Amino acid sequence: MKKMAIISPSSFTSEYDEKNVCYFLSMQGYEPVYGEHAFEYDRFLAGSDDMRANDIMWAFQNKAIDAIMTLRGGYGSARLLDKLDYRLISKNKKPFFGFSDTTALQLALWKKSKLISFSGIQASFLQNHLNTGLRNSFGISLFQNRMHWTNLTPVTQGTTTGILLGGTLSLITSLMGTPYEPDFKKAILVLEDVGEEPYKVDRMLTQLRLAGVFKKISGVVLGDWHNCVSKNPYDGDIEAVLNEHFAHLPIPVVKDFPYGHGIKDTVFPIGAKACLNATEGILKIL
Repeated sequence: MKKMAIISPSSFTSEYDEKNVCYFLSMQGYEPVYGEHAFEYDRFLAGSDDMRANDIMWAFQNKAIDAIMTLRGGYGSARLLDKLDYRLISKNKKPFFGFSDTTALQLALWKKSKLISFSGIQASFLQNHLNTGLRNSFGISLFQNRMHWTNLTPVTQGTTTGILLGGTLSLITSLMGTPYEPDFKKAILVLEDVGEEPYKVDRMLTQLRLAGVFKKISGVVLGDWHNCVSKNPYDGDIEAVLNEHFAHLPIPVVKDFPYGHGIKDTVFPIGAKACLNATEGILKIL
C-alpha cells in the first residue's frame, strides 16, 4: 500500500479521528504516516516554525512517502516559506494536498519548485463523510487524471487558456511583494474566502488591482464566499463587491465554482494548465 504523509504546517489540531482518516485513505490505496510534529502545540501553531518546516522537508525527502496532505489550515504556513529547500523539493515532486491557509505554501511551492499541488481538501475533512463531488475530485487528483467542471455561471464572455493559480484570497494577498508571489502573467485566477466582510474583500481585491494583477491574468474563476456578510446592512453584500471588480474586466470570468470553505465540493490543481470557456461555463484541465 502506498503511503501518504500527514503534516501540520499551520495551526494545531485539538480533535482528530485517526481511525476514520485511515479507513478513508485505505479505500484509496494509501496508508497515513504522520509527521513527527503533526500534533504539536505552540500558541496558535502546530509546533515551532522549525518543527513544521522540518516535517515538510521530511515528507518530500522520504522516498517511502508517495503523497502529502496537510492536517488542517488555520494560520502559519507563510511563516515557513523562507525555511524550505525548494531545490530539493523540485527534485522530489509528489502530489500535495491542502486548503485555506495552505494557499500560501502551495503558491510558494509553485513559484519556487514548479510543483503542481491540489487545493480543496485536508486530512481533517476525512474524519467525516465527504460529499460525492469532493470525494470524486480527490480521487481524480490523487491519480493525476484530468478534471473538468461545467455549469459555471458566466460573469463575462470569452475563452482563454492559462495556468490555474489561486486559493484563499487573504493568503494570496499576504504574498504580494514577497519573493513567493507567483507570476500571474496569463494565469487563470481562482478565488474564495471565508468570514471576511465585503469591505475587507474589496480591500484585498483592490490591492490585487493596484498591484497590476488584473492586467496580467487571462481569466477569473470565483468560488464560494462563505459567511462573507456585512455587519452593517448598509454596507451591501459580497455580490456587489465581486461584480464591481470583475463584471467589467475584458477577460473571461465565471462564478459559482464549487470550491471553498462553505461548499467543499471540489479539488483543483494549482499550477496546472487549463481552458476556461466563460461563455459556456466550462473549466477543464488540459
